[in-house]
Amino acid sequence: MATVPKDVEQDSYVVALMDSVASKWHIEFRRFIETGEAQEAFLDYLNQDSAAQDAVEKAFNHQATQFERLATELKKRNESKGAESSASVARSSTSSKLSAVVEAAIHTPKEQREEVVQTSTAELAASMPVEERKVLKEIVRSLESNLSKLVDATHSS
Repeated sequence: MATVPKDVEQDSYVVALMDSVASKWHIEFRRFIETGEAQEAFLDYLNQDSAAQDAVEKAFNHQATQFERLATELKKRNESKGAESSASVARSSTSSKLSAVVEAAIHTPKEQREEVVQTSTAELAASMPVEERKVLKEIVRSLESNLSKLVDATHSS
């Protein structure tokens, strides 16, 4: 295997390709595949050496594959974040809707309150998945029980 500068050793694929490039051009080869820039003398060398041309082509193809993998990974991460964000928005939306039901009931005259609660609750339930409705039902029962205890304790004091 060719003697390679330390910074080049980090990418074993490029190191393997350097076996196809004359050792005096290793640094220029690396610079060319990383930046697309090269000295005129290196370009002249490339025009005359088919093995070096092949190495450049393989390096560029390898970079293209790496970019495609990166793009795929970023797309997966964005889709995952999008799903998490959607779930967060849904949770936030449910909380907001529940809060709206409570606010509407609190600010409605006592005579109309039950009708407002029924209508608002039906709208809320229709906007939620069944499992979420079950959880909400448990939470409301717990709230009712705890509020009853607090009211009873307040009246007995």
